Amino acid sequence: MACPVTVVIVRADTAESYRQRILKAQLHIQNHLSEDFSLDELARAACFSPFHFHRIFRGMVGEPVKEYVRRLRLERAALRLRGTDLPVTEIAFEAGYEAHESFTRAFEAMFGESPSSFRKSRSPLRRGTETQERRTTMDVSIRQLSRMKVAFVRHIGPYGEAGKAWERLMAWAGSRGLFGPSTQFLGICLDDPEITPPERIRYDAAITVPESTQGEGDVGVQELGPGEYAVATHVGPYNKLGETYARLCGEWLPQSGRELADAPPIEFYRNSPQTTPEEQLVTEIYMPLAPRS
Repeated sequence: MACPVTVVIVRADTAESYRQRILKAQLHIQNHLSEDFSLDELARAACFSPFHFHRIFRGMVGEPVKEYVRRLRLERAALRLRGTDLPVTEIAFEAGYEAHESFTRAFEAMFGESPSSFRKSRSPLRRGTETQERRTTMDVSIRQLSRMKVAFVRHIGPYGEAGKAWERLMAWAGSRGLFGPSTQFLGICLDDPEITPPERIRYDAAITVPESTQGEGDVGVQELGPGEYAVATHVGPYNKLGETYARLCGEWLPQSGRELADAPPIEFYRNSPQTTPEEQLVTEIYMPLAPRS
């Protein structure tokens, strides 16, 4: 007699619901990274039982919740060290460490060097005649970005490998008639590839959508803006965008008198890579600015 076999069938709509709910938890973390929040709070945001939430999150994201939050806070601390003059103690406190020593230990374990050494070696504030000459040609405008709603598919991995996320988003939006003359195509760049390991980089392929649009499965919705942004135009291949980011943050920002806000940069793609030669691709980089003090 054959042994009985139990077959577990996971319905497609259930899988989509789980992905959507975990995405809500990730967005909650992303938008409240400076705040203290409990596993119960995250579970409520994702509409999961607190008893099971941790296991579900780890199974679907690949990291325990606390380790995920800890990594994002340390990566943000690295960005602060590299791009601001904030005291290390203030950056440590913002990252959730009350003692400088514990922050230093955690930072060294993740990046292989102390915070002060990292700041010294990674600072984008370059000096020299070439930099001074290039500053005069860096064309940056400051614009107000209105609130907008976007649908997005999150890609985890190197920025250059986000094609499947775009394919998924285009198929989803096209089947729902969401494309129109005013639709904007944009990327939300949540991690710095010089800090975050390539396999952990987060990128949201996104399009603007009507207010009534709801997420579905691995397609989420979120709001951007309103806010003030420094805008620079990059012309050329997407794999060269890092050079424009470096100039914007390393040359324009230090002499602008402004500080960056605690929000990700946004890339607006003004023409299509399907019909435009690489050297003619136009991308507007929007860097979020903190309000003037």
